[in-house]
Amino acid sequence: MGTEQTREARIKTLTQTQLVRKLETLEKVNFAIERLQKLGVKVNFRTVAREASVSVQYLYKYSDLKERIHNIRTQQTQISSVPVNQPHVTAKAHSQFVSRLKQRIQQLELENNELKRKNEALAGQVYRVHSLQEQVERQKDMIGSLESRLKQTIEAFQQSKVVPLTSPSKSQISEQVLIQLEAVGIRLNSTLSKIIKSSSEEKVLDAINAYKEALATGNIERPGGWLKKAIQFGWKPNDSVQAKSELEIFNQWFPLASNKGLVMASQQTQNGIVVFTNHGDWISFVEMLSKYPLETL
Repeated sequence: MGTEQTREARIKTLTQTQLVRKLETLEKVNFAIERLQKLGVKVNFRTVAREASVSVQYLYKYSDLKERIHNIRTQQTQISSVPVNQPHVTAKAHSQFVSRLKQRIQQLELENNELKRKNEALAGQVYRVHSLQEQVERQKDMIGSLESRLKQTIEAFQQSKVVPLTSPSKSQISEQVLIQLEAVGIRLNSTLSKIIKSSSEEKVLDAINAYKEALATGNIERPGGWLKKAIQFGWKPNDSVQAKSELEIFNQWFPLASNKGLVMASQQTQNGIVVFTNHGDWISFVEMLSKYPLETL
């Protein structure tokens, strides 16, 4: 279809639509005139325009409508000038008019109640929205407070100094321990100094006293190593097992442990005696002795 044909089709459709609307409006105006006549209401351009929901100018636009309204208004004027003794007709019209007003009032009341109900529902929704907004604001304040506290904690942590694992009292060997070590002739090395600093003074002094008792029963080849083990395992004086030398204890322990199937061989190393277990591992004799004391074999 060409552009000209399309244009003509649109014009035709628009013309038909306008014609239909014109006819519908004219019909609505004629119906309004008849309804006013039945109700006994004065027919004029204003009353017809109000009843038909059109403008007065629209009524003047069509000559046939204009002439009809003018004729009816003239007839009503002439009839009203002649006294008519028909009060029952006026009362009936009045009753119908009042009835229509009452119906309209009822309809308006229903619409008003429905609007009130919707308004209350909307008010409830608005209240809930405001409540949610207040909760969101409180959550924001709480999050801000937590973020501020976290920031302060991080800053304090970054500014704080690292606390040493050992207390100041253990960073140095006490004078009493040094005196006792010098009395028994044991020289400090890095390993022995480290274990003494990491242990309590009481535990170190007990180990030194245990060393003194063990030294009284025989010669100890490696005093520093012996004292290190005494501190590690908490040896104390007046203990018959700890007071003996490592070799003397081993000579009693090994045959019994071997009969139990716990060990298979042994050898002397720079760090002390080690034993070969039934699991195929070389373990220090002191460690095995702590697991399997002589009294239990």
